Amino acid sequence: MPLIDQPMVRRRRLSLTSLIDVIFLLLLFFMLSSTFTRFAEVDIVAGRAGQSMTTDNLPDVFIRLGKDGDWKINGAALSDADAMQEIARLEEAGARTAVLVVREEVSSQALIDALETLAENTDLAIAVAG
Repeated sequence: MPLIDQPMVRRRRLSLTSLIDVIFLLLLFFMLSSTFTRFAEVDIVAGRAGQSMTTDNLPDVFIRLGKDGDWKINGAALSDADAMQEIARLEEAGARTAVLVVREEVSSQALIDALETLAENTDLAIAVAG
């Protein structure tokens, strides 16, 4: 049987233009359909250098945050809910300022949680000390 010469069929190269269009449309879809949440902000103001402690600028409330999330308000160990009630009571009695003392074993997330809790539940001016 003789071989018949058939023309060789060349394959066309795959066009990447449509692939790029599909990727662009997917990117556009995901960008427009996603939601961007805004994280809560905690305002932290730097202290003034050289400010000395006098009886005029002593804090009204002394808060100590422990490593296990326990609170001490003016020396009394309290749970979270009891601490907020005590701070509210002190605020009604005329307290306007507070100092929040943290130790090395307290995580930064625990500090931020405490500051958010205090900001939501009180109107005290809070200073952080370490």
